[in-house]
Amino acid sequence: MTAAGDLIATRWRVLGPLAKGGLGHVWLGADERTGRTVALKKCGLPKSLTAEKRSLVRLWVPREARAFARIRHPNVIRTLDVLLDGDAPWIVMEYVPSRSLLDLILDQGPLPPARVAAIGLDLVAALTAAWDADVLHLDVKPSNVLIAEDGRAVLTDFGPAGSRAGVAALAEADVILGSPKYVAPERLFDLVTDERCDLWSLGATLYHAVEGRTPFTRDTTDDALHAADAGTPDPPVLAGPLTPVLLGLMRRDPAERMTADEVRRRLRRIAPASRRATVVRTGTAVAAAAAIAFAGVAFADQRPTPPVAAPSPSVTVPSATPVGLPAGFAWWTEPDGEFRVAMPRDWRPAWKDGRLTCTAPGGNPVMGVSAWTAPGDPVVALTTTESRSSLADYRRIRITNVPDTAGAVWEYSYDDPKAGRMRALRQVVPVGDRAYAVDWRAPAADWSADLPTLLTVIPTLRPI
Repeated sequence: MTAAGDLIATRWRVLGPLAKGGLGHVWLGADERTGRTVALKKCGLPKSLTAEKRSLVRLWVPREARAFARIRHPNVIRTLDVLLDGDAPWIVMEYVPSRSLLDLILDQGPLPPARVAAIGLDLVAALTAAWDADVLHLDVKPSNVLIAEDGRAVLTDFGPAGSRAGVAALAEADVILGSPKYVAPERLFDLVTDERCDLWSLGATLYHAVEGRTPFTRDTTDDALHAADAGTPDPPVLAGPLTPVLLGLMRRDPAERMTADEVRRRLRRIAPASRRATVVRTGTAVAAAAAIAFAGVAFADQRPTPPVAAPSPSVTVPSATPVGLPAGFAWWTEPDGEFRVAMPRDWRPAWKDGRLTCTAPGGNPVMGVSAWTAPGDPVVALTTTESRSSLADYRRIRITNVPDTAGAVWEYSYDDPKAGRMRALRQVVPVGDRAYAVDWRAPAADWSADLPTLLTVIPTLRPI
């Protein structure tokens, strides 16, 4: 079983989990040679496949991933390496701080037609770039669309076989992989696969985004039968000007399906002129927040600059749950007996004004822990704090809720006059009926290497 700290193929260090999909897990990782942050996908195989078909898919995954690596486009996740380690193939991809379109829909409900049109334009551009490289995606769906923190919609997680040769080989072996509610009917029933299959899936994805539900809601004992049984999608209710595009993309007969050029032309009429500004940002969009004392440095007022994509890893650290003392760490107890936390034995602790600050030998990284007392939504509190910061060349990376908790995280970078470019994080960590603010600061170049310490410390935080 893969775990944080594992080394894949003697080069790629696993930092922590990012996502779980139908064909494997995705991990945050770091290149041990360069320090670059990456996403590592371990390609699992459906248990429903026979041993013979599993062997075929396992053989084709590395070959097909190399075909995906030919695609160079800002709306497509880039494949950096393909390797075999243990019993499964691994794909190394660029890391883009983001949230999936599916998570966005679940969080906000149906999206406005103009916003969906903007996302659709990015996805048409991504698919066109893939087709130009002679690659089909074959699994376009909301969970495979990332909304990056710089506003892009980015297509990820290409199917196990996307080149025409790979698709033909798997189809001949009667292996059709994909999500039934988004797979074109001709793939399921006629074993026909071409660009028009991706267009069907695009239509189903945009339908889900604007309507807040999948295109076929009728009861059926087999989702894979939806295309033949339903014939056409449920009539859109919220799509407005997008309705002709959705119905044109999801025509049962591929020969009658709307072309990519026509889709692009129609979406441009619907998307706002400044469409980058309309695409969702991670977390609550408020203009941001209050001075904090972090590692002995007071952050004074400075107007925040627009968010930009992170150059290296953003990671949601786990919520604090009771664990034993990790090797090489020592317990530090707050003087008033409110909480305790494990810190590396060789770090220097200091207590001042209700805040624990621990500093690594050499001065970096630095971690701070204090009680979190701000009322209301922590995202709002963090963005209020951000607006009052005075850091040189400040750049927001993200301010967002931590999934499945009442916590939140603010991550950013800035210039330090002595240490150079720095990366920092403040996370609100709920523990029982209390919450704590954990601050972390490290040189940007060392961010990947230092993150395992942060990931080790957070679960040890607990009230006394």
